[in-house]
Amino acid sequence: MIKRAMTVLLLALFSAPAAFAAGDAKNGKAVYTKHCATCHAADGNGKAAVAKMMKATIPPLCAKEVQTLTDAEIAKQIKGGKGKMQPVKGLSEKEIADVIAYVRTFAKK
Repeated sequence: MIKRAMTVLLLALFSAPAAFAAGDAKNGKAVYTKHCATCHAADGNGKAAVAKMMKATIPPLCAKEVQTLTDAEIAKQIKGGKGKMQPVKGLSEKEIADVIAYVRTFAKK
């Protein structure tokens, strides 16, 4: 019985839509450049002038506080905003997954 349940669960996971698939960092870079770099900068360190103007802190995307967030937490911030960060409108689930994959590359730099 347990073996059968595990088989069904594994089949469900492997046949599920892209929500379970990792994003594509290469595609994510293009989306990031268009929708995120205005405030977060091309290098992910945040633009000091934008932060000052908004009287906000923009944490570097390589920071532990960002990189330890789950993909779901980052997606929630993209969709709903956080603090003074406005929600990013018009992105598909795939584009969000791609941006998250790209954001993960900042940890390696």
